[in-house]
Amino acid sequence: MTTDDVAVSRKQIGGEVPMVVAEATDDCIYTGLFGSLDSARMAVVTEKLTALCESSRISLVVIDLGNVDAIDSAVSAELVRLADVLVMVGVEPIFCGIKGVLARTMVTAGINMGKYTIQRDLKSALKYSFKQSGYTLSKDD
Repeated sequence: MTTDDVAVSRKQIGGEVPMVVAEATDDCIYTGLFGSLDSARMAVVTEKLTALCESSRISLVVIDLGNVDAIDSAVSAELVRLADVLVMVGVEPIFCGIKGVLARTMVTAGINMGKYTIQRDLKSALKYSFKQSGYTLSKDD
């Protein structure tokens, strides 16, 4: 898979879908969501991300919510459905960057993400994905 195969622009996605995609490793992609999410935008994100996962040989997707401003309970449920879809096509979702306000919204809405991998931030999520992919990180002296 090349970067050209993975790169998705806002124009390609269509509309104002707040999503960027980049290759992290041969079998892991990074998806950054940003801004305010609504159900219509999440439906397009789910469709595009699922299609990308089906057409490539990835096994992990880092879903970064660190730049998401606001979500409601419906979007919280959409995130769980996105994760369920990814699992069903053989891809492990790794959520990261969930701010306190988003976490409170999700918990208040009764959203349980306990069966998914959640990392504090992007750095932790990438370390986890590298480990899952069989990479070893080491510091140069």
